Amino acid sequence: MICPHCHSENRDGARFCNDCGLPLSGKIAELAAAVDKAESDSAADAGASKAVPGGGDKDDSSVSSDPAPSPSKARAGASGPLDPSALPSIDVAGVNVDENGDAYDFGPLPGASEEGSSEEGADVARAADDLAPFVPKRPAAEEVVHGADLTGIDECLVDASYVPPAASWRSGDTMEMPRVEGDSAPKQKEFRAPDANAKRGGKAKVVAIVLACLAALGLAAAGATYCLELWGGKMLPDVVGMTQTDAVYALEGKGFSVRVLEVKSDETEGVVLLMDPGAGTRMEEGTEVTIHVAASRSIPEGTVGVPRDEAANLLSAEGFENVTYATEESGEHEGLVLSIDPAPGTKATASTPITVTVAVPYTIPDVTGMTWDEAKAALEEKGFSAAVSYVYDESVEAGTAIGTDPAAGSNAAPGASVVVNVALSRAAELESATWGLFSEGASINIGGVDYLVSSCDAVAYEGSETTSFTITAKPYTTLLGVTLPLEARSVSGTIVWNADNTVASITGS
Repeated sequence: MICPHCHSENRDGARFCNDCGLPLSGKIAELAAAVDKAESDSAADAGASKAVPGGGDKDDSSVSSDPAPSPSKARAGASGPLDPSALPSIDVAGVNVDENGDAYDFGPLPGASEEGSSEEGADVARAADDLAPFVPKRPAAEEVVHGADLTGIDECLVDASYVPPAASWRSGDTMEMPRVEGDSAPKQKEFRAPDANAKRGGKAKVVAIVLACLAALGLAAAGATYCLELWGGKMLPDVVGMTQTDAVYALEGKGFSVRVLEVKSDETEGVVLLMDPGAGTRMEEGTEVTIHVAASRSIPEGTVGVPRDEAANLLSAEGFENVTYATEESGEHEGLVLSIDPAPGTKATASTPITVTVAVPYTIPDVTGMTWDEAKAALEEKGFSAAVSYVYDESVEAGTAIGTDPAAGSNAAPGASVVVNVALSRAAELESATWGLFSEGASINIGGVDYLVSSCDAVAYEGSETTSFTITAKPYTTLLGVTLPLEARSVSGTIVWNADNTVASITGS
């Protein structure tokens, strides 16, 4: 953007010229542009009518006889008048236009008197004259000379290399005076334009500083009195780790009330473990502070003779963690605590091993596989009396206990009678009876023949209450009361037995 006044180049959108400070927008810029255009038109007209330099053939009368230039052709910088129609109008809000840009009506008000109208008309004329742009006028007696000798005028022109000084009207800017040719260079001085904003708000700053100082003093005083606990309550001291007596003394000395709660702990008895509210809290005087004091653990009384669940709750309330339970057969009610180790009232820590013995009813022991003698001893040890009952059973060895009545595991009162079932082999029993039947010298009738047994050679149980046998015997006969034995021989046969072990029949083979 080119300044219309000094023709220096500025950035696009600049509001003022960087060199001369002329506004680059608005009414003033339009006025400057109009003046610059007028100067350009005037310079063109002067070039066309310029006289021949060096005293030519034209006489003075020809110069003076030229018609005077019209106002529209006069150069803006010359002494002649400017054409007002070529200049832009300047509208000033509140002076000749309102806030919306509409021109004020300076005409006389309706109904005004002639005298008043003349005075108001004079005021309006003066106001209009003040608002009209200034146009310098040439005196009427002065003649405009055209075609003047301009020889040597180039000596007065500004050198093309001349750079105008920077504008110094802005706050904080400096200006350096140009050097005068031919004289010694003066000492450079800096002239700083006064800062128009420096004096603004001076008193306000002083008042603000004073108020800030007063506020700081007030805050300092409030903080000091707060730290001295003159207001805002008092700070709770840390009493954790103190004894109960010392803690109560320290808290009551600050004006607080104290509530003591005992807590089962392995710590030293009587030492404060916890406080509520915590240390460092600011509280009003009279506030209740609860302190938790360590109390020793002990095996609670009343744990023997109560049900197991009740004893477990008592031990848990004391904080014991290592509790085991054992059972013992007893005539007491099932689940009743018979004993506790350590004994009730004994002091202990949370990890101390504690054994609780609980009653269970007597039960019949399992004696299966024992002999009768062994089964009898086991039952008597448990407090029962034993009786025997033989039961034929070929699956086990004869004489082995195969069960009890009541059955093993059943509950029974101490001293109750328990029957032991002992296995009895029918084969063994009948074989034994067969061997006894054929003893040496015995007389036996087999198949209608009487024999005197010399020896029993073999016996076997054949099942179904039957045994087989082989014997060596001598048949004999009786004559006149005299026994006459014959030659011995081997005799075999079978015997059928009754349930009571008597012979049902003997048959020879």
